[in-house]
Amino acid sequence: MATMSTAGSAPLLDKARSLVPLIKEHAEQGERERRLPDPVAKALRESGIFRMCRPREVGGLEADPITALLVIEELSRADGAAGWCAMICGSTGVFEAYVPVDGGREMYADPEAVTAGVVAPAGRAVEVDGGYRVTGRWAMASACHHCDWLGGAAVVFDGAAPRRLPAGMPECIVPLFRASECRILDTWSVSGLAGTGSHDFEVADVFVPSSRCIRLPLTAPSYPGPLFAFPFFGFLATAVAATALGIARASVDELVRLATTKTEAGAMKPLATRPSTALAVAEAEATLGAARAYLLESVRAAWEAVLGGRPMTIQERARLRLAATSAALSSARAVDLAYTTGGAGAIYTKSPLQRCFRDVHAVTQHALVAPHTLEAQGRALLGLEVEASMS
Repeated sequence: MATMSTAGSAPLLDKARSLVPLIKEHAEQGERERRLPDPVAKALRESGIFRMCRPREVGGLEADPITALLVIEELSRADGAAGWCAMICGSTGVFEAYVPVDGGREMYADPEAVTAGVVAPAGRAVEVDGGYRVTGRWAMASACHHCDWLGGAAVVFDGAAPRRLPAGMPECIVPLFRASECRILDTWSVSGLAGTGSHDFEVADVFVPSSRCIRLPLTAPSYPGPLFAFPFFGFLATAVAATALGIARASVDELVRLATTKTEAGAMKPLATRPSTALAVAEAEATLGAARAYLLESVRAAWEAVLGGRPMTIQERARLRLAATSAALSSARAVDLAYTTGGAGAIYTKSPLQRCFRDVHAVTQHALVAPHTLEAQGRALLGLEVEASMS
């Protein structure tokens, strides 16, 4: 029977910690080049972190959710962009469990192959013999320069009209393209998480066999294992939140360092002696600690339900999503406190605080943890009908 720590996942956190010096060394390079630096991407690939949630049957490590979140948090503490790329590629492993078995064998003949993509249905697919011909353009494809495979959701068309499922919604698939079939467009000019290289990519009339297409909404995974019974979008939301937690941890640590080494303008006392500094550090630490504890507690509760074979209620799913949103927004609050208290020096590009500030506010723009998600979560907890998915 599976346990709270899936076999084989324990070394991952140690591997993540060992990469921290390399990631910090290349963080500014990633900002300048607007993509994950090659040495960092190579290290994340070789460490297994990019495939940490992939099914074991196709070379993945199938890490449990807690381990995955701790790895993402640790990497994000070193650099938000590196943590984000690890989050995207690593969590895509859960999605990869829905690739048909034949497609999985083809894609992961090289077990270190990296996959990422976009689930927004920005493509058009036409069914042909053996698969689909797909055309489309997808935005925000994080780590796209370092992927062997890129997925992009597409609506299936019959002639000029979308094909409809029995429930009335358009039929959608996620074709998985070879990276060589995709054209990456230089579009990622942003204020935060610049080093993720989340450029647009496009394909034009590319054939994708059915064996490399995932159907939406997700049904039964192609591989066994409790990780793939965990609510997919709930897991992804918590992974996004873990990135914010790591960024916030870095900002609070930097504030403490500044407070104990920097003197006030016109004074000889350390910044730490100012009452407002002590208040800010205390509030930031409490805000971050409470959010982190709530997230980990909620993920553990959901994981225990999955391990026990018990379907999660809509309220339990809502609590999982609420913990993710709360963690992301609370992380931003902690970073704001650190940035403001850091004073004028925080605005210099050499200051870690300004990068943390920009990066964490990029994270909170993500649709899975943005403030508007609180309404659906609250409605679910009140027993009201919700339009947004809690899957």
